[in-house]
Amino acid sequence: MGHEGIGRVAALGEGVSTDFSGQPLSVGDRVVATYFQACRRCPECNNGHGNICRNAYTGWSTPSDVAPHFFGTFGTYYAVGPNQAVYKVPDEVSSKAASSANCALSQVYYGCLLGEVSYGDKVVIFGAGGLGVCASAVASTLGAEVFVAEMAPSRLDKVKEFGAKHTIDLSQAADGNGRVQMIKDATGGGADVVIDLTGVPSAFSESVRSARAGGIVVEIGNISPNKFTDFDPGLFTRTGVQIRAAIRYPLEVLGKAVQFIADTPHFPWESLVDADYTLDQVAEAVAAAESRQVTRAGIVIGD
Repeated sequence: MGHEGIGRVAALGEGVSTDFSGQPLSVGDRVVATYFQACRRCPECNNGHGNICRNAYTGWSTPSDVAPHFFGTFGTYYAVGPNQAVYKVPDEVSSKAASSANCALSQVYYGCLLGEVSYGDKVVIFGAGGLGVCASAVASTLGAEVFVAEMAPSRLDKVKEFGAKHTIDLSQAADGNGRVQMIKDATGGGADVVIDLTGVPSAFSESVRSARAGGIVVEIGNISPNKFTDFDPGLFTRTGVQIRAAIRYPLEVLGKAVQFIADTPHFPWESLVDADYTLDQVAEAVAAAESRQVTRAGIVIGD
């Protein structure tokens, strides 16, 4: 929470007249901004990989008594830095709908690009939370046959509203072998693309085993180091499965995500925010999200 903000431009810095895509920008326009920066100076940025900028989170822990003071969106203002990307939100997209663009939708949009998802692919998505719902929308729009696998069956209804053709209740399996077999049975031998969003280490190895020979696995959910799981390198080598990591996303992807929302009004984007809170209810919102009383809590500040 707190990194997926949308707001109105209160002031423009010197020389700023457009958003990152070149659209004219004025005070009062609604915008979204990347929750990280690409410094354009580190080796990763210079090699064209701004999504893994080693300075991506510089300033996140800066105290609020240091100018320009507003380093996060839990406030009445938010100062966007020169190394972040800002995109104007189209008039036809509500603020609540646009709040899913960064990071949930942008992250899985990039994941689908990395996975080379295309028409007719069988795509298995591990996890039916906010990212899983967005991934289902993107993959299905690209023409894929989408399977969403989840341990909590209560989450599976929502993905059907966002393009999933099949759901797999993994809680019915006794162990990892059973979960992999369920997926292989459902897909007819394995998925063309597997996207793991769970953050569970064992799901990573199960994702690799769930892909067909020559398939692609995109890992997004496991972002915390020093967590381990069993892995069979011989199986990996013999099947020719490709593993690709999607951490954050290229700056231009946020603009594509916003446009994707505008282009797909048949998906109920606003429903992804299932509870609204005021600024003075931030602690309550965080507690509700931590306890999973709500899936996505929205903090509404002003209009």
